[in-house]
Amino acid sequence: MKLEELLKNGESKDINNSKERLNRSLEIARREWNNVRKSLELAGDIGEFDKEDFMIGVIEEDVIIRKPIEGYTKSVSVYDPTFYPMYLVDNLMTMQENFEERGYSAPEALFVFIELATKGAERLGLTGSFAMSFGSGYGNVRTGWIAEKGYPVEREIFSEMFFRHRKRSYEWDFHWTSVQQKLKSIMDKFKGWQNNEALFKGEVKSPAIVKPMLV
Repeated sequence: MKLEELLKNGESKDINNSKERLNRSLEIARREWNNVRKSLELAGDIGEFDKEDFMIGVIEEDVIIRKPIEGYTKSVSVYDPTFYPMYLVDNLMTMQENFEERGYSAPEALFVFIELATKGAERLGLTGSFAMSFGSGYGNVRTGWIAEKGYPVEREIFSEMFFRHRKRSYEWDFHWTSVQQKLKSIMDKFKGWQNNEALFKGEVKSPAIVKPMLV
């Protein structure tokens, strides 16, 4: 249905509210994208936020609903529908609404950072499950929550590397040099696995090697 028809039917208020909601969600997404960008600065520049990379609907003349982005890592939780990428707007808005009380310690924040950090990882050269595992690991160390996206062992190694030799606290800032250095070393590790199957099998698939890494 065209916007003019919706207006004639007395639905202009709903359309305006939807526009405001989308615009606000984009503001929040850009803010958090820039935070992720800052934290990954030493690993490389992930560039500017592009809403076309994410499942954010856009209202112009028509109401547009984007189809799920195809990839290796579909969201599969039947218990929490906001696990799906098309709920990014809802997760952004809920995270912001509860931010004063919870900060980033909320499942909605986890889903937001998984989407943003996964795309950031792709911008830096990771693909498929490597990018998703990096994004899941990032979301975990940022929020304290865990999502079953990517491979569990890779997420666990991400967490262990990030918190190695430091207190396991999720209250950190994106611009901290120590955080940027940790994320660079993790990115280098993931790129090494992606580019060298033998290394990946040895360090991730082999319990004999993974176990010492997690000490």
